[in-house]
Amino acid sequence: MSKTFIIGELHPDDRSKIAKPVETLITTVDSNSSWWTNWVIPAISAVVVALMYRIYTAED
Repeated sequence: MSKTFIIGELHPDDRSKIAKPVETLITTVDSNSSWWTNWVIPAISAVVVALMYRIYTAED
């Protein structure tokens, strides 16, 4: 595969012609704003599963 590529140094005049990647800004969400979702969503899911299991076993 290296036969298809030219390996070496780039001439200093040509370095400015290369497009530099755009820097992306990473934003973070304040962890205090979503603390309740860490336990509310699993708790609600557990309640729903428990109710579904209870309804399923009561029909038999």
